[in-house]
Amino acid sequence: MNKKYLFITQATISTVLSVACLNSVKVKADKVDTPAVLLQQENTAKKSDDPLLNGKYVSNGYTDNGYTYLNPTNTSSERASSYHLDTKEGWSNDLQTIMYDSENKEWVIYYLHTEKVINGDAGAKQNWQRVTTKDFINFSEPTIAIKDLKGDIGDAWSSAWTGSIVVNQGNISGVPKGAQVAFFSGLSNKDNQQNVWAAWSDDNGKTFSHPLNDKKIILDHYWPWTSINRSDERDPAVFYWHGKLVMYIAEGDNIGVYKSDNGTNWSNANENQTDSKIPNSVFFKGLPFEAPVECPVLRSMTTASGKTKQVLFFGAKSPQAKQTTGTYYVVGHLDDKGMFTAETEAKRLDQGTDYYGANFSGSSDLEKADDSLISMGWIGNWNYTNSGIKANQEGFLPDSNRIGTYSLARKIKLEDNLTVTSSPITTGLEEKTTKNSEGQVSSQKAIDNGYYSLLNLTKQPANSKYVLHFSTKDGNAYQGAVRIIFNQGKDNNTLILDPASGKYRLDGESSELSGNAANYYKNGYESGMGYINDSGLKGTHDFTITVFTDKNAIEIFFDNGQTATVARFCVNNIQDVAVDAQDESKNNKYDISYSQVGKDLLGFEEKETSTSSNDNGHSSSNNSNTTGANNSNESTTSVSNKNESKTDEETSSTQDSKIGHKRTVMHDSWVYDAKGKKTLVKIKAGAAISTYGTKKINGKNYYSLASNQYVLATNVVGVKRTLRHNSFIYNDKGQRIKRYFLKKKKAVVTYGGAIKLGKSLYYIVDKNMYVKKANF
Repeated sequence: MNKKYLFITQATISTVLSVACLNSVKVKADKVDTPAVLLQQENTAKKSDDPLLNGKYVSNGYTDNGYTYLNPTNTSSERASSYHLDTKEGWSNDLQTIMYDSENKEWVIYYLHTEKVINGDAGAKQNWQRVTTKDFINFSEPTIAIKDLKGDIGDAWSSAWTGSIVVNQGNISGVPKGAQVAFFSGLSNKDNQQNVWAAWSDDNGKTFSHPLNDKKIILDHYWPWTSINRSDERDPAVFYWHGKLVMYIAEGDNIGVYKSDNGTNWSNANENQTDSKIPNSVFFKGLPFEAPVECPVLRSMTTASGKTKQVLFFGAKSPQAKQTTGTYYVVGHLDDKGMFTAETEAKRLDQGTDYYGANFSGSSDLEKADDSLISMGWIGNWNYTNSGIKANQEGFLPDSNRIGTYSLARKIKLEDNLTVTSSPITTGLEEKTTKNSEGQVSSQKAIDNGYYSLLNLTKQPANSKYVLHFSTKDGNAYQGAVRIIFNQGKDNNTLILDPASGKYRLDGESSELSGNAANYYKNGYESGMGYINDSGLKGTHDFTITVFTDKNAIEIFFDNGQTATVARFCVNNIQDVAVDAQDESKNNKYDISYSQVGKDLLGFEEKETSTSSNDNGHSSSNNSNTTGANNSNESTTSVSNKNESKTDEETSSTQDSKIGHKRTVMHDSWVYDAKGKKTLVKIKAGAAISTYGTKKINGKNYYSLASNQYVLATNVVGVKRTLRHNSFIYNDKGQRIKRYFLKKKKAVVTYGGAIKLGKSLYYIVDKNMYVKKANF
């Protein structure tokens, strides 16, 4: 599918309409039953004066204080994610099909790819790319599955757009039974107009190099019995129904339905042109529609109670309902001819701004129902993507030439109430040291608008996972808003949830966008307040929000199966994170854990990592393991002084042995058994652990972790040593940290035994901070 001609116009029109409606939205705000807390219009984003976040102290080709990439190319890495599927070059958007290869025991994913973007024109050399994965976290190098045939003779395709794949059941002419056949739209070499082609694969879907019908069009929008508007004919979804091939295809205001006995010759599914269309009043039931519809996909799904329904997924938008482009679904059933009847109103599969061009696993024979599907979506939105995304935070050229990221894979189910729920598939996602903060909301530092600061973290990895659990002490409904803010220099994104109503607001700013695109990203349809949605959590007393962040994405998962996905464009690999909550009734509790997930990101690394790591970002991470801590502005010196006061005896207590105490391991630590014998388990420095009292084994003090598991106490709380000389502090490379030194006769807490850095022995005195052993 290509939006080159259609969406440039529509993006401009929709943005102008949204701007024109800003004043009217203000007037109507009281009429849409929006909670007052979501209508607060002051900028809640917490700007940072951190010089790193203003573009300094960076390397790897970034410069000019604005995150400018010096020479963005079709393959440059400024937008490479940590654990999401990205394009390796050029642009990419719609997903085609997700299939399981039982022979190789891996999943195969196809997506629409544009090899080269010229001045924002995504129309050059479009093809299908193919990747494989076993866990939806790690992906193979992409290969081309369907090539563009630009310049070919006749009416072959000059570009390959969105479509679908079926396995031949034996009735597709000229194709071996069991072979995969791709049906796809594109532009014709003959007249550069939208049409449909097909090709089959002789190598298990690696390439589709055998065109049906001698490369000729199999469905043409010019034919008098096809598309009513004589322009749209794209994104064919082909499936089997009662042994016949059926095609659902996007035709502007309608979805056209066609049938075929042999895969090459098609006709209207229901006798005539008009009766073979599914109008938007059916597939978009309950919402005002604005053309076009795109990317239809139909699957049969079974509910938990055993009911089988057909679910029609598609791309659309409803600006009149204050909804952006997104992937929607409607549940119903098919008649014998393959015509769809809706039994529910249309709903968004993901309520964020940027889950589009989605596709799904599942059988292409709709007489076989699936109890769950795997879904992935393109994290993008044509209202700003096609306007050019700058490689800097100043909003000026150059544009990035490599753009295209896909969501985490999600397992989706059809519930008995005929709603679809989603949960992330992350079993293959590496998760580093998890840190935790918990307590009563009203016991934390009070800030603006009745909020209390629960977390205030700086210099966190942009590739992270946050699990936020909120509940009430008495089991009554949760009262008071929850707010999460992500900052990356000039960019920010905010989620505010009002559990009393279940509604939430998403808004943000992106300085890599400019003009109408930047306005759309910030203002949406809510007059500067982003997008207001319903989580379905109204009246809950206990709920969890899980947020995955990566270079190009924020994905939010509510514990009732609802989701919200937002694209972001800052190429920095760190972020500031604030979590705040209200608690007027003094009844609310929280438990928050967070960790880096996925491999380390590329780009925007500090030139002097050790120096900066000793600023506020370090102390925030260290204090986050203290129950109820407010991780804000504590310096390295105060961290050291706090640790100096701890001894084995002082930290051991009856309470500790019963409920546990959260601590940070400061030195790589082996785990021992009750006899002091070393096990095969090793805990890395910086890891968070829970301890349950102390135990003396063979004359040494250990902390108890769990049944028959112990670590040396000196690796956790350390021992006091007095300096005999003035001492510099060094980082883990043995390099002096120029800003810090310790005076002789000072008592300093050291952790574990001395370690060798270069040619000298050092004691660990804090995270990434070392003092020479000879100075004690």
